[in-house]
Amino acid sequence: MTAGLALGMAVARYRRTRSLRHASIPLFIAVTVVVETLLKLWVPQVPPPDERARTVALLPFAQVHFAYSFPSGHVARAAFLLAIARGLPALVVAAGVLLMIVSRVYLAEHWLSDALGGAALGFAVAYLARRLS
Repeated sequence: MTAGLALGMAVARYRRTRSLRHASIPLFIAVTVVVETLLKLWVPQVPPPDERARTVALLPFAQVHFAYSFPSGHVARAAFLLAIARGLPALVVAAGVLLMIVSRVYLAEHWLSDALGGAALGFAVAYLARRLS
């Protein structure tokens, strides 16, 4: 889902600007996913207990489970995509990321520290993408 959205954003940017450099910004979502995966393998942050989880797995066969939960990939990808979207007011970006943080913590999929780490990762990669492109 996220990759499709990022690819669509890249195509729309290319059609508007005819610049491959500018259009490549959304494709930095791959950097976000790679760094998220590496951190989940290296940072020993145990996720909340399964007994607390409130989620329903709609496609359990399509999920990748990690032993550790830092950082939240949902929050990282949301922060990245909202931060690179053109024309969004800062308040909308902040509200979108905050809603994702609240959902991850409420559903007991992540601790607050995981969600804040995901937000930091997403915003950092968005900043990097803009600087390099």
